[in-house]
Amino acid sequence: MIDVADDATFGPVIGWIDEPAAEGIVGPLLCIRGWALAHAGVRAVQIRIDGHCIDARFGLAREDVAAVRPGYPDNPRGGFECVADLTAHPADAGVDRRQVAVVVITGDGLEMALGERTLIEPAVHTRWRCAAREHATPFFIVPALSGVAQGSAFGLDTRYAAYASPTTQIGMRVPILYLRTTTGRDDDYRFDPHFDVQRRHDGRVIADDALASVLGESAARRLPLLVTLNGGIWSDAAGTASAWDVNDRLEEDAANCQWNEHDAVMPDDHLKHLPGSHAAPQLARALTLNVFASDVRHYKRRNLQQAAAPLVRFMHEHPGLFIGVNVDPDVYINPFFGETQWYDYNPGTLRQFRHWLAGTGPYGGERDGGTPDLSRYRRPHVLTLHDACTLARRSFATWDDVDPPRVFSREPGAPFWNDPWVHEWEMFRRHLVALHYDELAQWLIEAGVPGERIWSSQGLMAPADGCMPLALRITSPVKNYDSGGVSIEGSKPRGAHLGAIVYGDAAANAIAMEDGGTLFETLAAIDPGFAIVEFNTADLRHPERHPSYAAAYRGWRDLWNAGARFVSPMAWNGANGADAARAGYLSYTAWRNTPLEEAARDFLLARSGLPLGTRLWTFGTQVHADDDGWYAESGTLSAQRGALLLQADRAGRIALCSPRDLHIDGVLIDAFVLGIAQSAPVMSIRVAGRGADRAAWQSLAQCDPPAVRWTEAGAWAACSQTRVGMIRQLRLELIVARNATINLARVAILMVVSEVLPSGSEQ
Repeated sequence: MIDVADDATFGPVIGWIDEPAAEGIVGPLLCIRGWALAHAGVRAVQIRIDGHCIDARFGLAREDVAAVRPGYPDNPRGGFECVADLTAHPADAGVDRRQVAVVVITGDGLEMALGERTLIEPAVHTRWRCAAREHATPFFIVPALSGVAQGSAFGLDTRYAAYASPTTQIGMRVPILYLRTTTGRDDDYRFDPHFDVQRRHDGRVIADDALASVLGESAARRLPLLVTLNGGIWSDAAGTASAWDVNDRLEEDAANCQWNEHDAVMPDDHLKHLPGSHAAPQLARALTLNVFASDVRHYKRRNLQQAAAPLVRFMHEHPGLFIGVNVDPDVYINPFFGETQWYDYNPGTLRQFRHWLAGTGPYGGERDGGTPDLSRYRRPHVLTLHDACTLARRSFATWDDVDPPRVFSREPGAPFWNDPWVHEWEMFRRHLVALHYDELAQWLIEAGVPGERIWSSQGLMAPADGCMPLALRITSPVKNYDSGGVSIEGSKPRGAHLGAIVYGDAAANAIAMEDGGTLFETLAAIDPGFAIVEFNTADLRHPERHPSYAAAYRGWRDLWNAGARFVSPMAWNGANGADAARAGYLSYTAWRNTPLEEAARDFLLARSGLPLGTRLWTFGTQVHADDDGWYAESGTLSAQRGALLLQADRAGRIALCSPRDLHIDGVLIDAFVLGIAQSAPVMSIRVAGRGADRAAWQSLAQCDPPAVRWTEAGAWAACSQTRVGMIRQLRLELIVARNATINLARVAILMVVSEVLPSGSEQ
């Protein structure tokens, strides 16, 4: 509702757009209904699009409005309606959506915008009919939200309805604190799916959501659901509530916690000054990850499996609504102290470290008091006590004396990241993190959640300036910062999938990897079934910087081309981009009315009907020009908004090369689609690929008019080579008229077998 206040009650113009409730309208038929009132009376309501003005019918009866907004001269006939066929006014080439403004003109000539809608070209949703696959699993955008019982999901099921398709859908992600939403101390902290979210401790709600109400909301709104089962470091960070939260109760005993290098455990609120999206004063204590912490493991396993039970029932009742679960965001060996303290020196962790070095105890298949058999994790080359002494440059009389490094020098001649004993300790810490994700996934699988519907939730932030890239492998070199035991390899659970939390440059796929690759392609190489479980292109370290549309476009493009199964933007009910100029605005929790959301709309329309697992470059959008990393080998290219303008050389040849990080199995390529007009003067199309720089190009497709198959998306070139290996780069060669120019709106790679998960579909 527009409310421009010039008196104590209401402004000179008020009104509402009742239909459509969704932001988008699929054209060419435009139907808009609502009401408008003005102190000076309403002279007209106009619908404006691309310079065209359409007068709506005004004066329709609205007794309901008059009853609650008396005192306006047009009451009770303040309703309006516009039904218009815009077939005669199509969008310009390359434009998928246009803004529609609803403007009220008052009796004294004042013009006020009542609201906007987006008119979507109908061809968008038929463009990829040529690529249709039966029973393809959709790609999901699942904005994070909380407070479902308070109505926080309102509008999520309608806002993007016109943008969704059978292969690109909208859902929601909701965190469930499985160690906090319990039956309480008197009932041994059993998980409670019906937890009362009105309960408070020290004036603050204990939890925002109960699982039962979240499942009910998903079914009622037909919103596909990803549940974050969180029992990790953030699950009790908002404050202590030990009467309900078993995490808090466990942390009361230092034996259950991670210890620093001085064998101390800090008070839970020791780091209450740390910034965050909400007050998170309880971050200084973290539960230990060692396998000898029997109480910690008991409650985590039991409550996680109790939370899984209603999810498994929901999965069977609503297979198309259950996306899956992601578990314990940010499994760390406590890094929050920023090298002023190091972790974990818990006695149980040190015991496990010694067994890991020697290949004994659980790594030798021994079971002691419920500890798991870790023989599958046994090192290929175990150490002798002499080896340990040599690496540590210390004399240990027995294995019980073996101690990890406790001093981390930054002296130029002997920095800690070059110390071989630190490397052993760091590999073990990475192993602990990986093992914990493995066990969380295994416990869920035991409870009936299929492994293909389980993702981890590891934070993979861009390292600070001057810091080395993220550890790729558990065996990677030590980094020049406290990595908290995080490695990309160790973020993928056995039998389940890797889930990444990315912000800022990491979300825009703009950080370097150890091996020189990109983050998203690295994730795909480790796990083709990876997903982005928390996502915002805003920078956590610099919330005052507002992310750009260009960064958002890059992030969306690259995560799709890497094969991400879904992405969860942060956050549906977080900060609103419309408030960006106000004090207290947090850019990294903002999704609605931001460039990230705008780029997502264009992303969805460009891929409507396109199966997950394909690759697509659109060279920007109607508001953004981008060469997508392609470059001209012959002829020239110029990035326009949503297309490349190609200029042939004097011989009539255009040769384009793709980025070098494709990582595509050539055997699975079905066809290539080039977004060129059928009227373009193209005489020949050739596609080649290669698996490494300077390797010979292998022919993949060739077609000459009139053999070219034309589709709504462009020219179709079937892949004719079935004996090619991994493709790292493509080359497109077009033979055209001498010095001719053509527009290339897109390049797509369609796959023989869509690289997707088996799943039903439920609208």
